[in-house]
Amino acid sequence: MNKFIAKYLCYLPVQYLRGQNVKKFLQLVNEDQNKSLSEITNLRDRKLQQIIHTAYKNIPYYMKMFEELNISPRDIQCIFDLQKLPVLSKREVLENEKELIDPNFSDRLFLRKTGGSTGMTLHFMREGRALALNDAIMFRCYDWYNVDIGDRQVRFWGVPVAAWARRKEQFKDFLANRIRISAFDISKSSCLKQYKKIKEFKPTYFYGYTTAIYGFCLFMKESGICLDDLNLKAVICTAEKMYPHHRKLFDEAFNCPVVDEYGSSENGIIAFQCRKGNMHIMSDNLCVEFLDENDNPVAPGQPGRVVVTDLSCHAMPLIRYDIGDIGKPSVEKCSCGIELPLMEMVEGRKEDFIRKKNGELVHAAYLCYTLKEDTVHEFKMYQKETDWLNVQIVKSPFFTDASERKLEENLRSALGKDVRITFEYLDQIPREKSGKLRYFVSELSEHV
Repeated sequence: MNKFIAKYLCYLPVQYLRGQNVKKFLQLVNEDQNKSLSEITNLRDRKLQQIIHTAYKNIPYYMKMFEELNISPRDIQCIFDLQKLPVLSKREVLENEKELIDPNFSDRLFLRKTGGSTGMTLHFMREGRALALNDAIMFRCYDWYNVDIGDRQVRFWGVPVAAWARRKEQFKDFLANRIRISAFDISKSSCLKQYKKIKEFKPTYFYGYTTAIYGFCLFMKESGICLDDLNLKAVICTAEKMYPHHRKLFDEAFNCPVVDEYGSSENGIIAFQCRKGNMHIMSDNLCVEFLDENDNPVAPGQPGRVVVTDLSCHAMPLIRYDIGDIGKPSVEKCSCGIELPLMEMVEGRKEDFIRKKNGELVHAAYLCYTLKEDTVHEFKMYQKETDWLNVQIVKSPFFTDASERKLEENLRSALGKDVRITFEYLDQIPREKSGKLRYFVSELSEHV
């Protein structure tokens, strides 16, 4: 589809009819990103005061909480005052979904769902205004790389199993001027077939799961196919952390910027990488805190739990919502000219730790540095017991009889000699329901 048809006759009109005036908000957020840091901070705090007032007056869950804490909206004037309120966990959202919604909200509401490694499916109600603002911020970030609404996108994503849901996504893909590559089928034969489809489509950019794009690039490299002639403006990786081995291959495969996007289904984009390589927090739309295990703010450069307060959704405000990630705040100033504050890359889920028998913890990100060899295409580890780890591996053509021994030695350098390590060889690692590839799954009881 022609880009201008996709933008002006499909996307923008359809969103407008749904009560999501993206064009209006795009102009506003573009103005916001050109403000000074102090102006952005003042804007954020004013929006926070509005959300707090909404919660206090209209949301049953917060009305009860404010009363129990003997707190009024006057007590919350800026992000630092949020420490007077408790952190909201995913479990608490699950158990209080109805009480977190304004029962008298008059505008149309849209249902959003999110699941993930916690195993909990959460439901969120969003008004059209909030969704439009999230989309506007997304396109503001994409414009940093000259990607516009309606530009052709190749989307490496999950594909619904049910036929009706699949047809619905296909229609959405058509309106958005994109084609979808299934993250469930990243195999050599599939990727070679999809490459022909991609080349005919002539995309402007790639977007999708880091591991799916990585798998595609691996098979293209193995097949001797150069991706330069696609002339992409950008490759935007989301939903999964980009590790050094991903970045190394991407730099070889693409002659365009490869960009990190950090966000969530609940909040939209939380941070986005600029051309200088820094992650800018969307502080004109979110309050983002980084907290230790005692819910105290961490110092700049120190890892902390990412806790988000969405400033745009008044139908179901989530105040101090712990999204389950670990990140690092930064006080550095970016030379790109945009003064939205910075954060360092997310390190991973707080539950992504290998537990040793002696009680020590090893972050599962370690796997990406020990198991990523030229001999391995994909890998995944299951911790069955504190002294038993099962590793699933998809071999590359370079895998030899000595490869397993080397991989085991790499793992034991951090996990010790006493742990039992077993290897399982597959043609393809099964994906999550979403299509993502989780490197580590703990099957231990929380009480171990």
